[in-house]
Amino acid sequence: MSGISTKGLTETMKMLEKIQGNTDEIIEDAIREGIAVVTDEMRRQISSLKTSDEYETGDKMRYPSNRDVKGLLDSLGFTPVKMDGTKFDIKSGFDGYNSNVTKKYPRGHANQMIANSINKGTSFMPAQPFINRTTKTAKAAAIDAIKKRIDKEISKINK
Repeated sequence: MSGISTKGLTETMKMLEKIQGNTDEIIEDAIREGIAVVTDEMRRQISSLKTSDEYETGDKMRYPSNRDVKGLLDSLGFTPVKMDGTKFDIKSGFDGYNSNVTKKYPRGHANQMIANSINKGTSFMPAQPFINRTTKTAKAAAIDAIKKRIDKEISKINK
């Protein structure tokens, strides 16, 4: 007569009970790990942007200044992880204003506006879609970092 062994199921249930109280912390840590990968890649993409100081052209096309790029690098960051209903939410982006103070912009140019202008282009500045490149190149690495962090945390709990 055949029998069913429940040893594996029992061990699985014990493991799940151990991690049950820590799931939010594990997920938040893993998400922060993933967004750090994305933010690092975005820093690399911003650093590789063409700037007007490097590329002077005679066709009146303008690239962002080194000051604009420095403002983006300085303001790049991510929000704390928030629980939004049944999902975790985190955002990476630009905050504040750069140091390019003018009469029209007494606080400086908004870094989000500069990033959008560079990413999509304007009538006088060609698009340099660094945000699109970031998402394409960082997605797999971010997912991998999240998986590794979750596995690491679960194995720590189960020791």
